[in-house]
Amino acid sequence: MMKKGDGVRLRPGMSRRDFLKITGTGMAGAAMLAVPGCGVFSGSGGGGGGGGSSKAIAINLEQTIRDLDSAVTTDSVSTEVLQNVMSGLYRLDANVRPFPDMAEGVDISSDRLNYTFTMRDGVTWSNGDPVTSKDFKYAWLRALDPDTGSQYAYIITTFVKGAAEYNSGDGSADDIAVETPDDKTLEVTLLAPSPYWLGLTSFFTYLPQNQKFVESKGDKYALSPDALIYNGPYELTEFNPTSGVVVVKNEDYWNADSVEVSKVDAKIVKESDTAANLYESGQLDVTVTDSEFVTEYEGTPDLVTITQFATSWLQPNFAVPLFQNANIRKAIQLGINSAAATNKILNNGSEPATGVVPPGIAGPGDQTFREAEGPTMPAYDPDEAKRLFQKGVEEVGENPDFELLTDDDSVSRDFATLFQSDLEKMGAKVSVNVQPFSSRLQLETEGKYELTITAWIADYDDPMTFLDLYESSSPYNTQKYKNERYDELISSAKVETDDAKRMDMLLEAEKVLITDDAAISPWRFYGSAYLVNPDVISKFVDQPYGGGKDYSLWKLA
Repeated sequence: MMKKGDGVRLRPGMSRRDFLKITGTGMAGAAMLAVPGCGVFSGSGGGGGGGGSSKAIAINLEQTIRDLDSAVTTDSVSTEVLQNVMSGLYRLDANVRPFPDMAEGVDISSDRLNYTFTMRDGVTWSNGDPVTSKDFKYAWLRALDPDTGSQYAYIITTFVKGAAEYNSGDGSADDIAVETPDDKTLEVTLLAPSPYWLGLTSFFTYLPQNQKFVESKGDKYALSPDALIYNGPYELTEFNPTSGVVVVKNEDYWNADSVEVSKVDAKIVKESDTAANLYESGQLDVTVTDSEFVTEYEGTPDLVTITQFATSWLQPNFAVPLFQNANIRKAIQLGINSAAATNKILNNGSEPATGVVPPGIAGPGDQTFREAEGPTMPAYDPDEAKRLFQKGVEEVGENPDFELLTDDDSVSRDFATLFQSDLEKMGAKVSVNVQPFSSRLQLETEGKYELTITAWIADYDDPMTFLDLYESSSPYNTQKYKNERYDELISSAKVETDDAKRMDMLLEAEKVLITDDAAISPWRFYGSAYLVNPDVISKFVDQPYGGGKDYSLWKLA
């Protein structure tokens, strides 16, 4: 950890006020802590002994902000920012239940296919324009337009009638079952009953956009605070993709009276040691943490642990001849020591993955999917991994050299180093390619990788949110995995109206993907540990899927 000038560290149970008295630094002294890549913090957060008197807080976003255009963005950092400055038809509450936001309500037909939303009176954009039903239709069609190239278009095409045909270039925008008979009414027809779709209207791809404003900004749309307008709980006042953002409360938001936090200074700090030091000095009120800091703060009100519907896995690129071999892929599954990674490096409630769909996701009847499926990922067996790897290399006749792609934060580098060692024990020769978060995503999108450590957080509470990633037609299937049976199971499940039959298809699909084909190697089910300043925040919310950290739900101490 980065040391304080006098060697005194804030300990669990010691308030920031006590720490600053002991050190004699005050916030002016603490403000001189430099952060690699982020300049020097100004110490403007809500910590520093405020005791809840300030309504401004400082948090750690952790990674770079890739894209704030809701029609095309994909990553959880950008969408965390978006979900706080934008509002959809519905919003998720602290218990992940949808409640009316820009809409005042919805009528759903008896067959669960037709949704009629009525817009709330008086909702406006930050430039004064009214938010209308046409803003939603424009945004959805923009995401679906083949020329937009939205990877997340599938989150609409999977559900809305006529959307897939338009997105594929085989249909017309006029055939999409989204109608706006007037500015206050939005009518949507689904392909099949989807009880979780109402919650999806809070999702970032379903957010509205003001056509006149978007077109006036052209290629500069969403690249700066003045190139966006806002209709959510907050407005963006400062934006730097590599250092962070500042959002302030939108006093014109319809539900502004329920928003307690008036300002969030969201910084980007990739090094966990640095972030912990900034938390201890009062310059951060919220930061993700791991390993030694979890142990250090265990049993204190500062430590908050969250279970997320998220999984991380190692993903081989099938364009690489070595990874076209099933024995090589199975060797990777058997050879990575997930328990060591989750217990020794993280120590934050994460667990070794037993499949790709995480615990808690809905399954058949009263069971979760994971309970019904059981493990599809084999147990760690380094000896068998070595045998299969050597057999696979002989079969392929390839040099066993390859590159492992990972993020550039300290924890990701630790994972990569551990997995590099595991893979080399099998006989592989592995180099590690460390990239900034946005660059890693871009390399994956372009298929310019050999083996990558990637992850996914659920968009909604259903196993499909993980399993349709590996349809051969999926824009996220950058490894080019293809199995006709798998495609058949996923496409059939998307239109199956019998819940039991649909779930059977999805259960079989995970077995095909993980057990039969070893297409990916899941290693981690996410738990996250946060340091949260109890002097400032009394209620911290990080939803397990979809919404993530919605600052408007946080309560002050």
